[in-house]
Amino acid sequence: MVAAEEDSSDMLDYCLKGSLTDLQSWGHEYLRSLAGQIGKHYNLRVEKDESADDLMKLVDIIVPQFINHNEEPEAVDLMMETESLAKLCGFCNDRNYDRVCRYLCSCT
Repeated sequence: MVAAEEDSSDMLDYCLKGSLTDLQSWGHEYLRSLAGQIGKHYNLRVEKDESADDLMKLVDIIVPQFINHNEEPEAVDLMMETESLAKLCGFCNDRNYDRVCRYLCSCT
């Protein structure tokens, strides 16, 4: 992962070929790197008019992990990059809505 080329999608490809049930066990930095690759490849697929359903499954796994570990900005960034910000309300609660709202305001 560290020695990979900058535009490499090896990590994302490997993840999509494997089981999506236990991504959290790979660690937080893995999820952050994976989120970055998802954002890049989502845009490429949209430009080519290809399906991004498999990427959206990953987003639905990664966002709750970010939210549960007080990483709301990373979650919001991933959701903005994948045009799935409409799902954000489902992840907000009394504990994190203020941070989420502040970050969204700073993005605008």
